[in-house]
Amino acid sequence: MNELDHHRISKEVGGFCENRVPPDVRDQIKLFYKIRGNDVNIIESRPHWQDKSIWTEMPIAKIRYLPKTMLWQLLWVRASGKWQKYPDLEPCKDLKKIITEIDKDPLHVFWG
Repeated sequence: MNELDHHRISKEVGGFCENRVPPDVRDQIKLFYKIRGNDVNIIESRPHWQDKSIWTEMPIAKIRYLPKTMLWQLLWVRASGKWQKYPDLEPCKDLKKIITEIDKDPLHVFWG
């Protein structure tokens, strides 16, 4: 990914993470992203139920950049921890379209 891609990720994915969690509960839940190689991982973090000083992380979604086609692919994580291609959205150039799909979650694989 190039600098323009990183800027777009910051704007689209970072903006989504910032706006998804209401300000009044940000001490109880956080949503953020990490870039690793060609993957953008969206992660939810909450205080551990036994020790509130420890924050736990749970993967929500993965957006994979496919350099050969210059498209973005959406993946979801099974209960087993294995990532799978999201079935209802083909790889596309529009990162905002992928974020909208994660936000709406019509298959209930991201937010339950």
